[in-house]
Amino acid sequence: MNAEAILVKIEEDAKLSAERILSDAQARAEAMKHASRKKIEDMHKATVSKAAEDSAELEQRMLRMAGLDERKLLLARKRDLIEEAFTVAREQVGGAPAAQKRQFFLAQVLKNAAGNETVVVGEIRADWFDSSFIEDANRALATAGKNGGLTLAQERAAGCEGVVLKARGAETHCTFEAIL
Repeated sequence: MNAEAILVKIEEDAKLSAERILSDAQARAEAMKHASRKKIEDMHKATVSKAAEDSAELEQRMLRMAGLDERKLLLARKRDLIEEAFTVAREQVGGAPAAQKRQFFLAQVLKNAAGNETVVVGEIRADWFDSSFIEDANRALATAGKNGGLTLAQERAAGCEGVVLKARGAETHCTFEAIL
């Protein structure tokens, strides 16, 4: 064989080899593009899915917060209504005739006193209290079989209407405020 035929054969083999290498490279490049597109699509789907989950979770959280706010508002309204009812009740009880209040507080003393306490009269609307209250209370306690040794304190109990019984460092409030 002559040298030129060998060179032509080598050149043809090199062209075939180069075409095969180029074809393989193009196939790998196409496969890489396809894999990259697939990865991008998967990432996009995952991101959209995660965003939908986060959105649903946020919506639920916002609904729960709105429900809590609504319950707090309702509770505040109920609390205001109860406070108003107690205020009206206190005004009505406080507006009772003095004789009726005197009888009520006498019954409270009889119910709560052992008989040796100091009686402190409240400073609010004490028109029901008179000088014979302690005597009447002691007489009622003695009749009930208790010690009839109540004494009257000189000071008045601040901010209440009724009586406070004091004995050995303890106080028993027989006042409208405590009862309400």
